[in-house]
Amino acid sequence: MNTLRQPRLGIVIPTLNEARRLPALLAELQALRVPKRIVVADGGSTDGTAELARFAGARVVSSPRGRGTQLRAGVAALRAPWLLLLHADSRMTPEACRALEEWLATADGSAAGHFRFRLDESGFAWRWVEWGQRIRELSTGLVFGDQGLVVHRSRLEAVGGVPDLPVMEDAELVRRLRRRGPVEVIPADLPTSTRRYRREGPVALVRNALLLALYGVGVSPRHLHRWYRPEPPAPPRGGGANMVLVFARAPVEGKVKTRLAAGIGATAALNVYRGLGRRVVDQLRGGRYRLVICHDPPAGGQRIAAWLGPEGLDLWPQAEGDLGERMHAALVQACHSGAPAACVVGTDAPGVDRSLVEEAFSALAAGADVVFGPALDGGYYLVALRNPSPELFQGIPWSTDQVLALSLARCRDAGLQATLLRPLRDVDTEADLVACAV
Repeated sequence: MNTLRQPRLGIVIPTLNEARRLPALLAELQALRVPKRIVVADGGSTDGTAELARFAGARVVSSPRGRGTQLRAGVAALRAPWLLLLHADSRMTPEACRALEEWLATADGSAAGHFRFRLDESGFAWRWVEWGQRIRELSTGLVFGDQGLVVHRSRLEAVGGVPDLPVMEDAELVRRLRRRGPVEVIPADLPTSTRRYRREGPVALVRNALLLALYGVGVSPRHLHRWYRPEPPAPPRGGGANMVLVFARAPVEGKVKTRLAAGIGATAALNVYRGLGRRVVDQLRGGRYRLVICHDPPAGGQRIAAWLGPEGLDLWPQAEGDLGERMHAALVQACHSGAPAACVVGTDAPGVDRSLVEEAFSALAAGADVVFGPALDGGYYLVALRNPSPELFQGIPWSTDQVLALSLARCRDAGLQATLLRPLRDVDTEADLVACAV
């Protein structure tokens, strides 16, 4: 994620138990064509946030809990002239990335800016919340952290840096910046999660309005903090549902099923791929587990959702690296998200369904350390574990007929008990297509 050039932009993301949301943001930030460094300032996460951030290439610094304190720690770890302060549940869309690049291309060392506020769900209630924030922004000049804040280091230092406050650090920072000049609007929306409003309901709107009013008349943020409800703690490990992680690539002609395309053509191969993927996902819906689509490219979530249908699915971007590194990262994320066990499947084997993955979870519950679903080509269509085991995914010659044999050997070397499910055929060639009658 970092570049070899001297970074022009330092991105600081304060986190506390953001393992479910942070990977998508880190993946989207890759599209920024500005030399950059990313620092995740973690306030003591217990859900694997820090590990996932490091795996994605970000630097992690630990800090006492508190967004202002964490932002200060992140800024101190960077030397870039420009800084972007960003919430973990915001989304850097391609439009936001382009707008930021264009803004930075013309901004001078006295500039500061923020994105437009937008919530990431449709519906009248959310538009009403957005409208209220725009009115407040126009009438009071208050801008908050969920709009992102871009500022030159010299201007930030001139106002004393990020205020070390338990709440309202974003509003106070913008207030100080405005005393030294304008804070511009970067012409793009920055979608932000509705999770707090959903969790707390209308009381959150009333409380926030009251806190803002009190802040506006001079009540100290340290006094307001007692009424501000913090994020709930992460669920304890093992306290959630099992997870099925479906590895899928965005359906783009010429990028999927290339071996099959050599026999039937790229367009026909794409149609087969789309049909296989939807069939497997539909066969997995409704199980006693959490169903997650791990997608590639990382920014292709909307295309994946349009193809597979969003019902009953979570979307996670795949990590960087080879197939083994990406599978291991997804299993680590599942483990830290509270799953007692997780399995990875692809979209190539039309026989994968609910009963098969539940058989894998039953084998793990009965004492197996690893469960493999053998593919007839020498690979495997499923791997399930209770605990991530990196040795199973390192140095494997993927897409060869040695994958399963080497993986079983790794299990023996590590003292792991492996169980095999029934073999299935992957659809990789024209002969496979005929044999499976897809």
